Amino acid sequence: MNNLIIQLIGVIAYVILALSFLKNFIIKNKNLFGNKKVIIFDLDGTLIDSVNMFNEIYATLINTITEKVITADQIQDDWDDVAHQNLSGDLYDNFLIYLDKKYSTELHDIDILRKMYSNIEYKYLSEKIGYKEYAKDVVLKLKQKGYTLVLATLSPKKVLEIYNNKNQKLINEFKINDVFDLIITYEDVENKKPNPEVYLKVEEKLNVSTKDCLIIEDSLEGVEAANNAEIEVLNIVDKNMYKTQNIIDKLSTYKMNSLEELLKII
Repeated sequence: MNNLIIQLIGVIAYVILALSFLKNFIIKNKNLFGNKKVIIFDLDGTLIDSVNMFNEIYATLINTITEKVITADQIQDDWDDVAHQNLSGDLYDNFLIYLDKKYSTELHDIDILRKMYSNIEYKYLSEKIGYKEYAKDVVLKLKQKGYTLVLATLSPKKVLEIYNNKNQKLINEFKINDVFDLIITYEDVENKKPNPEVYLKVEEKLNVSTKDCLIIEDSLEGVEAANNAEIEVLNIVDKNMYKTQNIIDKLSTYKMNSLEELLKII
């Protein structure tokens, strides 16, 4: 009898704990949208499964120049090194120069590096890259519910043009230009994430306040930029950010492991 009572108490305690967790989850994620009017999406790694693909593009470039085989993970480490240095000048040029110096015995002119990279990039971006699972469902459902949707990305305009006009995989699901009310790209800001300029520009252009906005991001730089803009941020975990995920967790207002989780509460 005593054992039965102990087991029963254990079950009751577990149920209470589970209900408490569920209640907190519902309350927290009900507040996710609250009185929000504007949902701001990052692109690479958040809606498009592109982070590792860009790493592969750079790795292919290095292999073309040097015949060295560099892994996508190594390229990600290199990118993290450069992205956190806040170097002056063009971020992507800086990265090409960094890779060339690190892996090549013969330094190349930046114009040559750009051209070689662009040739490799075009094939990947126009044929291989696709949306993450449930990206379409999340975006279109938010659109249907009347939220103003913004895309705030470090991708250049030329990349967005490929996505909108050449990549049939993306076009078949939805065209970026048709869905987002405002698109801010690499060329539209002087200071890149983690600087908050891109998000402050959204507020300025739409004449909204920080409390009206929710940012959806995957990367540390993006979450830091959201914090610097004092805007609530939801982190959708991307596997490529595993090295910085612990820091991202601490800085994010909300966290979900997939777009599917987000879809369930919209």
